[in-house]
Amino acid sequence: MARAAGWLTKALVFLAFVGYQFLVHSAFHGEQSPWMRLVLLLLPLSALGYWTLVRAENKRFWVTVLLAAGAGIYWMEQDHLGLVAAYGLPHAIAYIGLLCFFGRTLLPGREALITRLARRVHVVLPEDMVLYTRRLTIIWCVFFAAQIATSALLLKFASLDTWSLFINLLNLPLVMAMFISDYVYRLIRFRHHPQPSIMAAIQVFVQDSSSKNVHNRL
Repeated sequence: MARAAGWLTKALVFLAFVGYQFLVHSAFHGEQSPWMRLVLLLLPLSALGYWTLVRAENKRFWVTVLLAAGAGIYWMEQDHLGLVAAYGLPHAIAYIGLLCFFGRTLLPGREALITRLARRVHVVLPEDMVLYTRRLTIIWCVFFAAQIATSALLLKFASLDTWSLFINLLNLPLVMAMFISDYVYRLIRFRHHPQPSIMAAIQVFVQDSSSKNVHNRL
């Protein structure tokens, strides 16, 4: 019963997230009322404010960032571009952060991030799996860079509707396509080795990131 309730909660959260993305995208069409547009403008700032109060170490710096972001969004909204700043910047910052996080583990003398995560699951990795996980880390870096570049190019040369379609509606499906492609390939290429599920792989990544944050604080 508890397990079913847990899956139901996750499903509802997922559906709410997808519905939220459609709501944001519809705002770029001018289909939302002014008060709803205001709510959509404030939500990213509210999320950043909550994170600042709960998790940020340098609160003074992040409060300054929050105030600057709010001023920038207000200024851009005079030309009805506030949503571009409110959702374009987090998209860019998130992928730049992930690109740096994954990319620095590819430097000489370091173990690739996905190789390290795989060792947490398998402990002992065959040489061919070590090579694959390193290449997969590179592939994810290319994906992150492509997200940043595509977003910038669409914002520069395409309509806002097309740009919003990419960062709001196609973002999650593209990420899931990466996970599914990797999982299917692993099942075929390394069928003689037990493979973690997609959710298990995501949990290992989250746990690894959390442990690194704790270590950095210490």
